[in-house]
Amino acid sequence: MSIERVKEIISDAGYGDLATCVNGQPRIRPMSVVVMDGLRLWSSTYRQSGKVREIEENNRVEICFTDKKKVHVRIEGIADISGGPEKKKQLLELNPKVARHFPDENDPKFVHIEIVPTLIRWTEPGFGEYHIIIFPSEK
Repeated sequence: MSIERVKEIISDAGYGDLATCVNGQPRIRPMSVVVMDGLRLWSSTYRQSGKVREIEENNRVEICFTDKKKVHVRIEGIADISGGPEKKKQLLELNPKVARHFPDENDPKFVHIEIVPTLIRWTEPGFGEYHIIIFPSEK
């Protein structure tokens, strides 16, 4: 599977289910993302959101996207919530839905989330094995 196909699945899915872990207990919630170079995923949340605290405690996350044909992609990665006004402004431009929640990049409640992939797997519908995607990593 190509990187372009992974991007198509993410786009077709509309959102992914983001998993964090707190004291061994998984926490999962739907998140919309913007796909950047290197398959880095950008999203946003409110500063008071539980996921901010969860990422601060353990920044290893996984997000799963399922397209309309039930092909799914799982992306393990490292979440970074330190993105400043420049990244927030760019996210507002790339995903106008974010502006429904945050008026601008200086809103103190606005947290930028960036997930840098460490492993990408995919599988067809059913009970097949996962296939690992090798991709060039970017910092």
